[in-house]
Amino acid sequence: MTLELMFWVAVAVLALVVAPIAMIWSMVDHLRGRGNHRTGSGGISSGIGAAMQELDRLLTRPSVEHTIEAENPILKREDDSGE
Repeated sequence: MTLELMFWVAVAVLALVVAPIAMIWSMVDHLRGRGNHRTGSGGISSGIGAAMQELDRLLTRPSVEHTIEAENPILKREDDSGE
């Protein structure tokens, strides 16, 4: 058996056996524990809290259209008509 053939057999074993086992093992390890036991996570409540904070940030920031409209009003206001 040549050195090149042994190399390609080793690559094939790594690609077809070791890589899928490692991927399945990491997924099972990730899903095994509860959310609040994983590092960097507080479970479902932290995700909901982060989503609410992001929505609050988006809703309180004025949009570009509102900023341009406030600087250069296109339509006259009722108070500007003098009636």
